[in-house]
This record gives sequence, C-alpha cells and structure tokens, in this order.
Amino acid sequence: MGFVAPFVLAGLAALAIPVLIHLIQRERKRVVEFPSLMFLRRIPYQSVRRRRIRDWTLLAMRLAALALIVMAFARPFFKRDSLAAATQQGAREAVILVDRSYSMEYGDRWQRARTAARDAINGLGAGDRASLVFFSSGAEVAVRSSADRGRLDAGLAAAATGPGATRFAPALKLAASLLAESALPRREIILISDFQRRGWEQTPGRDDVKLPERTTLTPIDVASGETSNLSVTPVSLQRSRFENHDRIAVTAGLVNHSGSAVSSVPVSLDVDGKSIQSLPANVAPGGSSSVTFAPFTVASRNMRGTIRLPDDGLKRDNVFHFVVSPSEPVRVFAVGRAGAERQSLYLARALSIGEAPRVELVARTPASFSDADARQAAVVILNDVQTPDDLADRLARFVRDGGGLLIAAGPQATWPARLSDVVPALPGELIDRTTAAPSRLGALEYSHPVFELFRAPRSGDFAAARFYGYRATGPSTGQVLARFDDGTPALLERKTGAGRVLMWTSSLDLDWSDMPVKPVFLPFVHTLTKYLADYAEAPASLTVGQVIPAPRPAPGRAAAANRGGTVAIAPSGARVSVETEDGALELAEQGFYDVRTQGAGADTATALAANVDLSESDLAPLDPRELAAAVAGRPPGDVAGLSGPRPSDEAQAQAQRLWWYLLVAGGLLLAGETLLSNRLSQNGARVS
Repeated sequence: MGFVAPFVLAGLAALAIPVLIHLIQRERKRVVEFPSLMFLRRIPYQSVRRRRIRDWTLLAMRLAALALIVMAFARPFFKRDSLAAATQQGAREAVILVDRSYSMEYGDRWQRARTAARDAINGLGAGDRASLVFFSSGAEVAVRSSADRGRLDAGLAAAATGPGATRFAPALKLAASLLAESALPRREIILISDFQRRGWEQTPGRDDVKLPERTTLTPIDVASGETSNLSVTPVSLQRSRFENHDRIAVTAGLVNHSGSAVSSVPVSLDVDGKSIQSLPANVAPGGSSSVTFAPFTVASRNMRGTIRLPDDGLKRDNVFHFVVSPSEPVRVFAVGRAGAERQSLYLARALSIGEAPRVELVARTPASFSDADARQAAVVILNDVQTPDDLADRLARFVRDGGGLLIAAGPQATWPARLSDVVPALPGELIDRTTAAPSRLGALEYSHPVFELFRAPRSGDFAAARFYGYRATGPSTGQVLARFDDGTPALLERKTGAGRVLMWTSSLDLDWSDMPVKPVFLPFVHTLTKYLADYAEAPASLTVGQVIPAPRPAPGRAAAANRGGTVAIAPSGARVSVETEDGALELAEQGFYDVRTQGAGADTATALAANVDLSESDLAPLDPRELAAAVAGRPPGDVAGLSGPRPSDEAQAQAQRLWWYLLVAGGLLLAGETLLSNRLSQNGARVS
C-alpha cells in the first residue's frame, strides 16, 4: 500500500491525546460535612483511579477514529502489483468457445471437447459468469453470460457437430464483444478445438481480432496422435454432344492426408441413386490421384450425381455431390431486312460457334417477328433494319419483361421517336470516314461486364478494327460503354424495365468496318449475347455456408411476373422460405436442396448440391500457443492490461478512492463513541 501524502501520517501522534485525557481525568469529589474536624486524623489524598484506564472501549474507538481520519487525509492506495493480485482473485467473465466443425467428428475429439467444456463450466466460482459459444465457419451464442450452470450444461448437451469448416477469427471476435460488455474484473476465453492449421491461416479477417484488456486466452487442444484421412476433391465435368444429347464424363480427384499409401481404394459414381461405375485408385502418401468415369447421358434436368469413397475416420469428406442438366440453348432472334441475309453472315457464324452457352439462332424480318417469337426469345438483334411501330411496340414489351435487345445501327437503322425511352439513344446522322483515316475504337469501359473479359493484356485488341462509317446519336439517356476515337459513342446501354438494350452504332458486316474479321469479334458477340440474356451457367456444386441469390424470373417470360415466393427444401427435409426479390438462401446442410418457385410449375424446380468445405479435410495441427500469441501478443495464460506502464500514485488513489471509505468509517466510529460515552456517564451518575 502507498500514500499520496505520507507526511500527514505524522498526525497519528494525536492518538496520545485520548490516552492523556483518560489518565488526567479528575473525579468530582463528594463533600461530607462534619461538625468538627478535631477528631479526624489527617491523611494525604491520593487518587488511584486516575492512574489507570477504566473505559477501554471508548479509548479504542477514539484511537481508531483518529487513525482512520489521519490515514484518509494521507490518501492511501493499493499499488499496481497488489491490484493485479486482487484482480486475479476477483469474479470472472468467461467465454467458452467450442469448435463443432466436422473435423471434430474424427476419433473421440467431440467427446473430449464436451468433457473439456463441462470441466470449464464446473470450474466456475462464486460470482463467475460464462457464455457458451459454438463455432465452425460462423459463431453462434448458445448461452449468453450466465452464472446458471444448469443452463450452460443444457446448452452443451444440445450441441452437435455440423458440416462447417473451422474458422477461428469470427469466434474470437464474438468472444471479444461478449467480454467487452462485462464489468467483472477477470476475463477469460476458453478455446476448445482440434486446432487445424487451415482454420487460422485461411481465415479472412484474422488480423482484426482484438481482445479486451485483462483477457486471458486459454486454449484446450482435443486432438491427439497421428491422423490419416482420404478425401475426394471437387469433380471435373467434361460435357460433349452425341446424337443431340449431352454426355458428361466425370473426373474425381482423391487426396491422401496421411503418411501411408492407399491402394486399390474403390471410387464409385452414383447418378440419381443408381450406381454407374466403380473404379480402383491408388494414392501415394501425402499425394493425390484421380479417376475418370465413362461418360453418361444427361437425360433430364437436375440429375443428381455422387462420388463416394469407403468410410474412414472422417466420413463427410468421402462424398461429393453434384447436379447436371442438359444444356439449354439461348434463343436469339436476328431480325434483318428481307433479301439481305448477307448482312447477318458473320453474326450467324460467330453465334454458331461455342457451347457455353449454345446459341439457337432464328432469322426473322421486321414483318415476320411475332409475339410468339418474343415469348420464346432471350435476345433479339435488330441488324440494321427500319423498325416499324408495331415491331417497336412488341420489342418494348419484350424488353420491359426482361428480354435483351441489341440494335446494330447501320445505315438503314431507325427507331420510333415516340419510344425513345426504351433505347439509350436514337440513331442520328451518318458519319463517313471512307475519304479520311478510318476511325478506331478508343475509350472502353472495362469495368462493365461486356468488356471485363478483355481487361487483361492481349485478351482482345479492339484498336485493330477500322471503321469507315458509323452513326451519330441523339441525346443519350443511357451509359456510353465505348467510343470511337473522335468521341462518338460506339456502344451504349440502357436498362428498361427488367431488360437491357444495347446499341452498336455501326454495322455487323464488312460494309462499314473490318471488325467481323478480327479475332476479337467472336468473343465480343458472345459476350454481348450472354450479357443481354443474363446468362450464367448453373454451378454443378456449391459449398456449405455459401449464400446464393434467389432465382430470378426468366428473361422474356411475362408470366414470370406472377410467380410467388420461393421455397427451398433442405436435405434434412426442413423448408426454408426465400424471398424472390432480393432474397438469398444460405446452404447450411450437406446434400441436395430442392428450390421451387410457387406457381411456376414443377418443371422449373432447381436442385442444388451442397458439399462440405474440403479445406477441413487437412487435419494438420496448429500449435495453440502460436494462435494465442498471434491474437493476444503474449503466451497463453498471461493477462493483458497488467503489464503496461505503471500509473501514477495520484491516478491510482483517484481510481481506488480508499480515502473516502476511511473517512466515512472514522466518522461512524466517532458517532458511536459519543453515544457510548453518554450512556456510560448516565449509568455512573445513577450509581453515585
């Protein structure tokens, strides 16, 4: 203990004052009158009582009161070392983090983790509080800051492992936020895990983990001994066409996470619950291997395939699910002038090449394009045609319902001015560069999806194309995605309703440019088509924990606007409602999901395959001390906040305010002493 004003302690000398008062206190003499003193012998008077202290209690109270008051003015405080010791013995706020990733299913790890968590709960002292948090790729609070051991035990008993992968950072951030809300002097995180190295090294945001002051991180490792694990990897699907049917060859990979070779392990392929083929595989220690199955025909939508390995210590990564469907072509209607098929020659050849997506091109004239065509089309291309009013009205409805429209504004192209709010701009006057230097494409908006593919060097040279003619545009209401070198817009975009409109201000043949014979023409046309069709290849497999957007209405389908909500049926049978607009679905289970849109028909249902994160298959351990040092900057068990710069005496005294308690105690003693002395005086008077 220290004092801010130790010289005040000299006032303790005042303690002698009550003692002197007791010793020199004179008794009142009672006078006895005698008629004569001649018969009395003279005896010298000597007081014996004043030489001894009669009221020890009063004296002690007075001395204690004076001592407390003097010490209060000296402003005592506990020095920092003493404070740390006192803090160590105070109540504790604990957060018990329990890893429930699927690697905890290996051996007896989960049972050991539950035992360790139960020991931590039983170790709570009087006044301690604890939170119970389970984590894998995310973290979930099962019990928040409670001193009730029964609730904590019940929360622990209800827990089970899941398909998630280990991620330490979200769990530690949640624990830090729980501890920051506590006013208890001691704070502790008890981290129970098998401490996979990838759970820390591959965790995003691990540098942002900050623990509150005076927090102890206590890791408990439940992994032990050598491990061995054989897992599958994401499959590779090779699609081909045979007799107008899609065929898929599946290649499955295997990884051996052990120091022993694996030989002749059977790898099987199941499709829609039927065994297709089984092949043996050999895998070297710490190596990988693959097998390729014979192609099978994709006869229907949402065919469910599964690769299986024999069970081992970690079963979840021995299966891999995927979904395949026949490729659906993108229907593109090219509207050109009658008798001018040559204009669409390069466009048609470019669209006929490629399988991702496969394009089904239909040629029409302005007079033959019907409403039925609009309902079937995903993209309509107006290839340098004069657009009559009825066709423009039909295309306007098509775009507002979600369709994609490309206008190639060659020398003949027109668009009704009354529908100018549908297109990004109206075609303007002709710009002839045949008698001057040809124009070239200048500024391109590479951040746009149309040109993003060509962002990298040598991925497409637009500057090599020469343009001898193009159209100026009227006032633009859309976004300019590309310009010629004189600043004239070359490609514009406008989003109308649920659809998109792109305007190319030159032709798509060799009359006005040599771009159709340049290498960049084919990928450019395919990119335009995919963007307008809003085409995205459905993933064959997804990962547990992934969040996917709700299915969107198909482009060009007016009936889609009347669809209801979307429901996803999880592998366990649970139903999850998903908002059709701006909704999302989180894949929380391993297996196949059925996603259905109400009112859209059974043929529109979509199957999704969710697999565990295969990074969890690597059971390579992390030294818990390494993690603790990375998070707290000190070894496990050390307490933060008590080893920093020592605060001043004045600051410590001000923070502890011990003087206030001493002053109050002294005052109370003086009050009690006064009452006691009055009572003793009254009793003495009655006795006399």
